[in-house]
Amino acid sequence: MPASNSLAPNRWAPALILLLLGFVWGSSFILMKFGLFARDGSALFPPIQLAALRIFIAGATLLPISLTHLARLPRDRWKWIAAVGVIGSFIPAMLFATAQVHLPSAMAGMLNALSPLWTLVIGVAFFAVSLKKKQVLGIVIGLIGTVWLILAQSHGLGAIALTPEEGMTRVWKPAMMLVAATVCYGVSVNITREKLQGLPSRVIAACSLGLVGIPAFGLFISGEIPHLIVHHPDGLHGLFAVVVLASVGTAGALVLFNQLIAWTSAVVAASVTYIIPIFAALWGWWDGEILTFQHLLAGTCIILGVWVTNSGRKPTAPQVLKS
Repeated sequence: MPASNSLAPNRWAPALILLLLGFVWGSSFILMKFGLFARDGSALFPPIQLAALRIFIAGATLLPISLTHLARLPRDRWKWIAAVGVIGSFIPAMLFATAQVHLPSAMAGMLNALSPLWTLVIGVAFFAVSLKKKQVLGIVIGLIGTVWLILAQSHGLGAIALTPEEGMTRVWKPAMMLVAATVCYGVSVNITREKLQGLPSRVIAACSLGLVGIPAFGLFISGEIPHLIVHHPDGLHGLFAVVVLASVGTAGALVLFNQLIAWTSAVVAASVTYIIPIFAALWGWWDGEILTFQHLLAGTCIILGVWVTNSGRKPTAPQVLKS
């Protein structure tokens, strides 16, 4: 992608937008937590239904764009648009919501940074993308950081005498769900790059979310959330968190991200990957989550792996996806 196709109003605008994107996307994980749990720590919205509500609201927010462009899409693009919606949005939303029932939001934000690594791995495995030795090193560093982070969480909970079965349920399985979600992001980015060339990213996002928003609405409306919104003391509080997550964290952030690319380049815009985990960790610390030095070191290792993988590369399209 070219360096820029429009001029920023001033030299500070791109940096401010970059920080704002890091803040918005880094806040997604704590907002998800506010939808999953009431203020007293008890369960609030069921995770699968929360994910469906989030996808529906995001699709509804971008409805003006999808209605304008969906009918104009060539028929051979529809299946790929649907694949991006299912693999790049619907499945990861469910995986993240389910995993965050057991894992801290800060940890979810750190593992989310794996997305660019899996984008490269999937590209090499299935889309004939070339791989350099430096990128192999970056992938290895990132995966080491992932295992380190999971072990740090396991050892932290070990202080309350978890059995091996409890450790698997409360740490390893949900952590693997988050890793699987980033694999889905990697698949989605490669489909977008290889099969949907020439379509603006906002059109891809709006149409893909519009398609999966239909079944998401059915899943949400037939579940417990409508009743909980009305009758639970924290129902409206949880709804507000999900609305902000979907409309601001998905639709609004997409507009900002596209503008940042226009002002700078895909390389600069992709650097938000390194900022998101910082804000996620800060929000987790603010909410009283237990973050040890090992968590922070492991998260730094993941970010280092992403940096080594991306250093010296000139991506043709942004490879940043958030939960």
